[in-house]
Amino acid sequence: MRPLARLILRMLSRPATFVAVSGLMAAYMLLYLWLTGDIAGGGSGGWQADFPAWPRAFQTRGPFQFEPVGLIGLGALVWTFSPLNTLIAAGLGFLVGSSVVAGWWLWRTPRQCGLGGTGTGLLGAVPALLAGGACCAPLVLIWLGLPIAGTLASLAPMLIPVAALLLLGGLWGMARRLEALNLMS
Repeated sequence: MRPLARLILRMLSRPATFVAVSGLMAAYMLLYLWLTGDIAGGGSGGWQADFPAWPRAFQTRGPFQFEPVGLIGLGALVWTFSPLNTLIAAGLGFLVGSSVVAGWWLWRTPRQCGLGGTGTGLLGAVPALLAGGACCAPLVLIWLGLPIAGTLASLAPMLIPVAALLLLGGLWGMARRLEALNLMS
């Protein structure tokens, strides 16, 4: 786990990679929350925030889906705020963003070190991106109204922890490879 910790510290200590990881994390969070229905359109304009239901924070409405505790309105957008749904989205978003940045570093590595096979690092990031999409893919099908969505919707709750484990494993593998190439110092 040390290579993974060093990789994350290295990413967060560099301003450019911090911005890249944060931007990808925010984009993934917004997509995840939109597709799960926590963020939607239909706001009345202006800004409002009301949090009357904090005792419901740990109540579930399904596997890995928690009840909202408040409402945030920003213009035309309405966010039914659930701290645990937001935490899940942020965690997955961080793993996706970190995996993309680590895959980018591996993709650039062969040119810097004179090694062959410039596509090998990029291929290492593909499983991580697919794992990150595993959470949202069934939700996209539901949102589009495709007939197969009902079948995949029953699998969506199981895909969230599987995707998190695959993202973490992929990131750990990329961290070990970067460390083996002496790029973690």
